[in-house]
Amino acid sequence: MRYLLGIVLLLFSLSALAERTLTFLVGMDKPPYIQLQDATGFELELLREVSKNMGYEAVFLHVPNARIRYLLEQGHGDVATLQPAPDHPSELFYSQPYVRYQNAVITLRERELVIQHAQDMQRLNVVAFQNAKIVLGPEFGEMALNSSRYQETTNQKTQVDMLLAGRIDAAVMDINIFHYFRRVSDDSQPIQLHTLFPPSDYRAAFREQGLQLSFDKALQQLIAQPVYPRMQLEFFGSVNQYQSGVLNTQ
Repeated sequence: MRYLLGIVLLLFSLSALAERTLTFLVGMDKPPYIQLQDATGFELELLREVSKNMGYEAVFLHVPNARIRYLLEQGHGDVATLQPAPDHPSELFYSQPYVRYQNAVITLRERELVIQHAQDMQRLNVVAFQNAKIVLGPEFGEMALNSSRYQETTNQKTQVDMLLAGRIDAAVMDINIFHYFRRVSDDSQPIQLHTLFPPSDYRAAFREQGLQLSFDKALQQLIAQPVYPRMQLEFFGSVNQYQSGVLNTQ
């Protein structure tokens, strides 16, 4: 009888552990942050480690970025990722920033282009990421609207290939994404980074405040661990995210 009771308790414990999952609504393929082919990438590995610190197993539901918050509000998943700081009252609870993107204008150094303002790109052939004209500020948006040589793409590998082949003058994209595709192409041409834009910090959103507070605590624990810079070196080739709650600018 005790033997049977022990088996029942063990099965109950295993079932309870299996139910401790945290479903993250995350974006689609965007290496080196999200790599669908092998279910890895910096963002996915970071969220796995944070979930582990919280006592959960991370489960990922990949959806278009524009639908992430909407689906959470409709009751799907537990966490909406890649959310900007809220600019109006919300029923959701937002974490501290967990990932930072740094967009830049990238040109070939041999071109010796001087780009200090968005309007300096007015006469250049520019390819930017999708919706860049919306998210990179009014000055950039005005340039994009008035330039016949400006275009956007969802395929960021194409941006890198076109720039390195000399088919465009400038690519506007996140620095880590650019370096990832340049390593893939094995092209070491010197480039020039024109950092016209402030960094973009993204948060996680929750329906439950308790989960949000637990996430923040687990995130700070991860940032203090040696695995955190190792993850950045693995996926980015440099340490350029947060360190002890402050961005590492080295």
